[in-house]
Amino acid sequence: MVELIYVHIDMTSNAVLSKGITHADFTHSIVHHPKNLLLLNPSAEEGEYDMHSGLKIIRGEENVNQYFSTTHRRKMNEEIKWIDFSDVTMLKELTPLEISELLYFGHMKTSLHSPFFYKLQNNFVFFEFVDHMTRIYYRYIDEFYRILADKITRVILEKVNDRKTFFKRGIPVEKLDVDILKEMKTILQEGVVFCFDQMDIKGKEYHIPIHVVEDSLWKTKNFAYRNEPVIAILIYNTAKRSWRLIHEDDFEFSGFPKQA
Repeated sequence: MVELIYVHIDMTSNAVLSKGITHADFTHSIVHHPKNLLLLNPSAEEGEYDMHSGLKIIRGEENVNQYFSTTHRRKMNEEIKWIDFSDVTMLKELTPLEISELLYFGHMKTSLHSPFFYKLQNNFVFFEFVDHMTRIYYRYIDEFYRILADKITRVILEKVNDRKTFFKRGIPVEKLDVDILKEMKTILQEGVVFCFDQMDIKGKEYHIPIHVVEDSLWKTKNFAYRNEPVIAILIYNTAKRSWRLIHEDDFEFSGFPKQA
């Protein structure tokens, strides 16, 4: 069961560093599905070798979906890293400089220039590390808000039905509106943890505290995030099947203790 989701958005590059959001969560929720993939790991075993770039490619949506379905079976020390592209013929038009930029990108996980290449027409650059952290570059940042909304909804669905007996019908959960997450744009740029292991159940409401941890990723590994300020609380009401967000400034007016 998911204990936390860490999110840190860099709006300059549309890069999202996260923990608790998997490759499967990503593929489940995106709208712009990749047509082809260029694998940025030179030692990748999957795909066909492209002599021009020296990297492996996954050609066609069917093969891409097949590759996505097997990523959870990767080796323990293997990273997932790829960039999508629209046209195989344009791949052959990459200059040696552009290829070297892609190799640098794959190695350093950061781009020398824009993460979005004109010739590739990529919508994403995807990195999942061995510790299950992900860094994903989005051409359309709304894709991320949709992924996060779906993930939080699924976590709450699991929590709400956690004690359901086999013969009892499952309780549905209304999907979290992405506009509520967009209200959090500023704090998501600071680096926050949605803390499900500290979630408080008050009557029909599930209260998810949101802690500010900035870029201190180590705090997600030893529960140190619990000692950080709660900047907002995301609330789901099972009776009304509705979501709402309470900001820190509104705590005292909503019956929540103000942070010191």
